[in-house]
Amino acid sequence: MHRYLTLLYLLCLPVLSFANEDNDGTGTIKGTIITSDNKPASDVTVQLGDKLKGTLSNENGEFTLRKVKPGNYIIQVSLLGYTPLLQNITVEANKTTNLQFQLQASDKELKEVIVTGNKNKFAQKESNYIARLPLNNLENPQVYNVISKELMQEQIAIDYKNALRNIPGAAVGFGGVNNGITYLILRGFWVTSQMRNGMAAMQSGGIDPVNVERIEVLKGPSGTLFGSSLISFGGFSNLVTKKPFEATKGEISYSTGSWNMNRLTADVNTALNKDKSLLLRVNAALHSENTFQTFGSLRSFAIAPSLSYKVNDRLTLSLDAELYKTKRSTLPAYGFENVTFKKITDLPLDYKQSLSSGDPLLEQGNMNIFAQAEYKISDKWISSTQYAIGSATFDNTNYLWPMKWYNDSSVVRSFSAGRGNTSNSIQFQQNFTGDFKIGNLRNRLVAGVEVYYLANKTNVYGTLLYDTINVRKPIKPMSLARINDIVAGIGSPNQTLAKQYRYSAYASDVLNITDQLLLMLSLRIDRFDNKGTSTNGAKAPATGVYSQTSVSPKLGLVYQVMKDRVSVFVNYMNGFQNVAPVTQPDQSILTPKPQYGNQFEVGTKLDIIQHKLSGTISYYNIKLNNAVRNDPDRLGFSIQDGTQVSKGLEVDIITNPLPGLNIVAGYGYNNFEYTKANKNQEGTSNGLPVHMGNFWVSYKFSGNTLRGFGLGFGGNHMSAVYPKNEAGALTIPEYTKFDATVFYDYQKFRIGLKLNNVTDKRYWGINNDPQNPRQIIGSVSYKF
Repeated sequence: MHRYLTLLYLLCLPVLSFANEDNDGTGTIKGTIITSDNKPASDVTVQLGDKLKGTLSNENGEFTLRKVKPGNYIIQVSLLGYTPLLQNITVEANKTTNLQFQLQASDKELKEVIVTGNKNKFAQKESNYIARLPLNNLENPQVYNVISKELMQEQIAIDYKNALRNIPGAAVGFGGVNNGITYLILRGFWVTSQMRNGMAAMQSGGIDPVNVERIEVLKGPSGTLFGSSLISFGGFSNLVTKKPFEATKGEISYSTGSWNMNRLTADVNTALNKDKSLLLRVNAALHSENTFQTFGSLRSFAIAPSLSYKVNDRLTLSLDAELYKTKRSTLPAYGFENVTFKKITDLPLDYKQSLSSGDPLLEQGNMNIFAQAEYKISDKWISSTQYAIGSATFDNTNYLWPMKWYNDSSVVRSFSAGRGNTSNSIQFQQNFTGDFKIGNLRNRLVAGVEVYYLANKTNVYGTLLYDTINVRKPIKPMSLARINDIVAGIGSPNQTLAKQYRYSAYASDVLNITDQLLLMLSLRIDRFDNKGTSTNGAKAPATGVYSQTSVSPKLGLVYQVMKDRVSVFVNYMNGFQNVAPVTQPDQSILTPKPQYGNQFEVGTKLDIIQHKLSGTISYYNIKLNNAVRNDPDRLGFSIQDGTQVSKGLEVDIITNPLPGLNIVAGYGYNNFEYTKANKNQEGTSNGLPVHMGNFWVSYKFSGNTLRGFGLGFGGNHMSAVYPKNEAGALTIPEYTKFDATVFYDYQKFRIGLKLNNVTDKRYWGINNDPQNPRQIIGSVSYKF
């Protein structure tokens, strides 16, 4: 495998090394702008000459002006509230002029200062990952949401899962301190977080938000550009990490709160050489907390170094990594037999009573390494070569499963034990992106190939009995020492090794039919090769060996009713999942086709009133075909003709109606139905929430008296889960919860106070797990 990837990479090197230089006789201007306190200055106007060219600086204070004719110019840098800067520069042919500016506050204009908090700061959605192309949100016929680090900071979201509460139409799977896996419910389907900067990432042990720049969530089946291994028919979430930049700065933060929560984070950035071509950024976090329940705890450590090296104006190399380690108690999963209650609220167990343990029953860890070589072949074409290696490990008790309620009082506590279990992935990706014209028609194209390898190694002892308890009597926590004694008496574990490969090629083109009418056409060919599972190192053929080929198309149409202000869109999106062969009772083999999910969606996107109101409204209909179900005419046999339908409405509003006032709100409605399925399932729903809502309102003062102070208030609503006791599950009631913050952010210090669950609402997660009651968190940060 490694030799194959190395060979493929070497084949790409000639493209990088011997691409023709695009010496068109023009020059480039690049620069960095910082404020008087050495912070990157974003949204600064940069003007060349007498309005010859202009641009705005990005969030890192960086700007670029390309294709500038050689000559002498005056460049002007201006931002309301700061003294304008003028500088004479000389631009030479085929060379880059590098500049640096530092803004100084203007006494004359201080009364008119518009600070960062006074703009629609949470509406920035531009992404190079969602479409694998640099498209604006209004140009993209897909629905996606972005959670910025600024919103997470304002909400004091020290937990990655809590940050996901800002996604319209999403239900978040929670496990408190006991559950490492991060998952969402999008458009009626489960979604796990397995992508980072558009590449595969092992994150099953947990995700620390210390290195998160923003979270992107794409809605709907997206197999055309992203395959099937890392996403679901409902969509996917993509974690975008913090990147190094040229300025030397850092931030250290400490947070503390209820249940002995303590958290220390650091973010340090610096250039490693004089010309600032070699940049380093390191983020790290130490986190510990207990649970509000009678027992349960979490201890974790995360570190994420990121290195960037700009070899020249064309080639940039990046290398970054993430290491996450945790020891935690585990979350029990329940099974119910012969119980009289139908609602989780009727469970004869105190809300704060845990059936688990305070011992670190589970040790988990993720390690991810990413390398990228980006080469500018010409002004129209860019090559991006990416390589990702991921590893997830876990030891001790995998999970407490199942804790069976045999009646209203008796619970059998069992556990599944494993030692040295690992999941390893390797992904290679080569993309070419272009922005060119054919005749008068503008094309933005990405074409790429991908190889993905996944191996799961398990050393599992199976499900083992711990004890039987009466929940109406005092409950002792499970003991790690006793679990180890039980495991020691079993002998050797059952060792399995499963391997699979995926080979893919894809292309997506966005065609400007007119300046306001855009057409997106995309196609993926995917070859899945499952090498099967071998047991205990047996030389016999592995079980479950099969291969499948999938073809996944996508079509999108966008018409901008008002250029860069209002667009209407329609899309047809496709996703797929590979389905393993089924051995029938007569020993014949059912060889299924891939299962497909096809989405039709129509909606509108807004960015109006001088960018003060941004939003999306859409209706979607997802139909799944080729699901395997029981044959109604032959007992024990399977057939592949099952269908499912998921349809709904989503609304996303982000607005800045008044200076300093920012509002984020979302709503989602989903109706899921098994239209052709097993007898007891057909015509029913999946029991997941139908209605989901979220909002966040914040105000940051800009006057002289309270400048730097801010207030925030928000909440979430989720309708009932399994309201009709689908599949024998208990009904989890609907809930509405509220959170509030107060913060002070000025120059080098930031102080924040957060009150989660203001009304002390008792509510349960999707896994029957009680969620945190009222919680207070305090945070202080020093920036340098």
